[in-house]
Amino acid sequence: MQRYRFAEDAEAGDENYRCYTFNDPLQIFKQIIKDEDLEEVQLCISTRLQLDSIVDQVESYLRWLTECESVLRNYYEHELGKPVHSTWFDEIEIYRVDLTFNSEQDYGATISCGDSVLQDHILIIDFDKEAVEAIHLNG
Repeated sequence: MQRYRFAEDAEAGDENYRCYTFNDPLQIFKQIIKDEDLEEVQLCISTRLQLDSIVDQVESYLRWLTECESVLRNYYEHELGKPVHSTWFDEIEIYRVDLTFNSEQDYGATISCGDSVLQDHILIIDFDKEAVEAIHLNG
């Protein structure tokens, strides 16, 4: 099992959240994020939680985000009203990832990305746990 190392980002945190960046490459959807692009991945946890107490849950959620193709594809195709091509999920380009843990039961992610279907737009995908809550278009 992958064990990630985190660095606290004191500038991004506030009285409600402690924020962290990742020191190790990670995968979101099918894209590996590494090096300077890791600055675009942020984990924010409630100040009521300790990172050590939820790190296993964070890592489990990151694994799920690599395997969520059917959940994302079903939601997206429903919104578009038509199917996307077979390699659509593999080709999504990740721009920014914000993971938020308010509690062990209340967590999610917002992922900004681009795809080959709506090339002139940035997709902003809001996840509530393992479900797509909404996809917003920017552009």
